[in-house]
Amino acid sequence: MDSHFTQLSPHVYIHHSHVNTGIIRDGNKALLIDASGTSIQSTLTELGITEVEKILYTHHHRDNVAGYPFPENVIIGVPKAEAQWFNEVNTFWNDPKYRWHLYNCHPHNLMLGNSISVSETYTDSMHIEWGPASIIVLETPGHTDGSLTYVVEVDDERLAFTGDLIYDEGQIWDLYSLQKGQQTTDYHGFLGARDELRQSLEKVRESSPNAIVPTHGVVINKPDEAIVKLCDRLDYCYDRYVSISALRHYFPKLFEEFDGCEHHMPIRDGKTPPEFLRHIGTTWLIISETKEAFVMDCGSPNVIKQIQQMQQNDEISDVSQFWVTHYHDDHVNAIPEFQEAFPCETLTDSVVASVITDPTAYRLPCISPAVTSVDRTTKDGDTWQWNEFTMTAYHFPGQTYYHGGLLVEGRGVRMFFSGDSFTMAGIDDYCAGNRNLLGEGVGYEKCLRLIEAIKPSHIFNCHVDQAFDFTDDEIAFMLDTLNERENCFTELFPWDHANYGMDEHWVRCYPYQQEIRPGETAELSVEFTNHSLQPCEVTAQPILPEAWGTEIAPKSTTITGKSDEFISFFIPILDEKTINKHNTSERTVIPVDITYNNRPLGQFREAILLITN
Repeated sequence: MDSHFTQLSPHVYIHHSHVNTGIIRDGNKALLIDASGTSIQSTLTELGITEVEKILYTHHHRDNVAGYPFPENVIIGVPKAEAQWFNEVNTFWNDPKYRWHLYNCHPHNLMLGNSISVSETYTDSMHIEWGPASIIVLETPGHTDGSLTYVVEVDDERLAFTGDLIYDEGQIWDLYSLQKGQQTTDYHGFLGARDELRQSLEKVRESSPNAIVPTHGVVINKPDEAIVKLCDRLDYCYDRYVSISALRHYFPKLFEEFDGCEHHMPIRDGKTPPEFLRHIGTTWLIISETKEAFVMDCGSPNVIKQIQQMQQNDEISDVSQFWVTHYHDDHVNAIPEFQEAFPCETLTDSVVASVITDPTAYRLPCISPAVTSVDRTTKDGDTWQWNEFTMTAYHFPGQTYYHGGLLVEGRGVRMFFSGDSFTMAGIDDYCAGNRNLLGEGVGYEKCLRLIEAIKPSHIFNCHVDQAFDFTDDEIAFMLDTLNERENCFTELFPWDHANYGMDEHWVRCYPYQQEIRPGETAELSVEFTNHSLQPCEVTAQPILPEAWGTEIAPKSTTITGKSDEFISFFIPILDEKTINKHNTSERTVIPVDITYNNRPLGQFREAILLITN
């Protein structure tokens, strides 16, 4: 979409680009709300505005802040609760807790690449007077913890600039920003910020605006109808999530309001595992008739100690094969120590291997810096014999896309080790960052079709002592619910498929983080997943630090239907003398500006360069 502007009142204009920027005019002067990118200058010039005195920001996300060339002496006002992420954003990028073992999503990593100097901070009910406008500040958390709404009274109008609380009637910009824990960490909080969002929307509604201006979206001229429709859709989507959620097994108190719902799948009873299995933490062991052990996952040194004790007790002889179900830290943290203690063959799905052999290349929930050595990677249907058991491996994109499943047949049972993908209550899709894709042949639809086809007698979860299974009717119910979700979540977002709003990694940088020496060249790929049925045109441009004094030209490609494509860039790194001269940080954030099917998304993703000597 081409940049343009609309006029809402004699003194208020909206510049439309990758975000909506509010322009309050007073002669040749202006106050801006959520100024981002350079294209706004053309609108200011066309309006005859020569001086920007003040800029207000609704929240700290990079896509609605970055890229605007701040005029000298401009006053920048931000939410007080988020001032740190404007003034001292390096405290985010340099803190390991925001890089590894990610169980919390707040603040989200859509952070500024470099700090900007804040002049004023705002809290609830503050008033800002500027030119012809009187502005009321409302604290409206939901999209971020500290989001603000600015209610602008001017020209007998009340206009609410709401950030990303709402996109359009019944729609929001994305779902993963609403991932927030209630009784647990954010990791278990699928749509956990929905109540907070609802309260904020009600607060906006009570301020009686004539129109809502979202950061992403369209100007909403019927605020009440838009808000009611969004809340109703969120309720329905959440109900469809809860109806087959595995989390009901772990945290039943989270879902007490749904107790007795007849349209939810009942929770299955467990089954006693076969006597030749052992369960330690998140690890399952199979003990063969020869006393050899086949081990799955190792998240804690305690697992190693207990296996060694089993050897001393003559329960097992040695460990002859090791399988990794998925990359999450509670399954891989102790693998380097395990491999040193038990130098056996390590196998895993090829998609899992890409993460655990090079974790710095990814930024994902629950990721561990532990590096795993993999001897053999598997693909769908790869089969081998281990003692009296036949093993068949699958890519199993359940709890996370980066996940494998293992069918083990022998001694009268067909056991399926599903990692963390199921419990007796259903599917483990409670973290949007895990890439739980909706649609035919992907995500849990693919997983359930596999279970339907192979018909295991026992299904195992790494966190659950008991085995379980699903009836044909339950599998059909889960498949029908996933199809219903695909439809209702698609309605929730301004995209042609739900996965754009749910999969925050549909655009990703690879490698996410890499070490490079001064004077060398870094290679960076920007990867895209096309969730549409038709080909899509994409453009990417890495944004280098201003101090480097160089730019990288944008590149474009076409992604065919339902495929992944990438665009590669070569980034020249400054020599050590120039780096020192400009005081360039060793840890450099490289935002990437994205345009998708002519829709500008701004600095939508980022990569990290560690410049080392």
